[in-house]
Amino acid sequence: MKHFIHAFQLYGVFSGRSTREEYWMFTLIYLVVYLVLSGISFMLESDVFQIVLAMLSFGVIVPSFSITARRLHDVGRSGWWQMSPYIGMIFGLIGTMQESSLLMISSGIIMLVLFILLLVWLVKPSDEDNAYGAKPQS
Repeated sequence: MKHFIHAFQLYGVFSGRSTREEYWMFTLIYLVVYLVLSGISFMLESDVFQIVLAMLSFGVIVPSFSITARRLHDVGRSGWWQMSPYIGMIFGLIGTMQESSLLMISSGIIMLVLFILLLVWLVKPSDEDNAYGAKPQS
């Protein structure tokens, strides 16, 4: 839980580095909380829990982007790489507007490849000291 809280303490801090443990514990806690609230919302058919889910989702956007940027810095990559899968989404939108099957399929492949590349970097061990700072202590 300390990593989840720590991510909120560093709300909007896109500089520095975060360890694998910090990143994945934040992601795990968010996922578990979201799934539990979704389950409760589904079972109770409650609009209140839908509102809570929406608030939770909006509330973690900035900490999620910032911790991902710091995690990418930890492996020597720019934090902007987390936006790369959206390039494929843009091609998909263009393909949809132009009704181009080739462009839509290509966009899916581009998104998948960039997502896998991003995932590989997110699970990679920390680099030694790099341009983004000293290696963080676990």
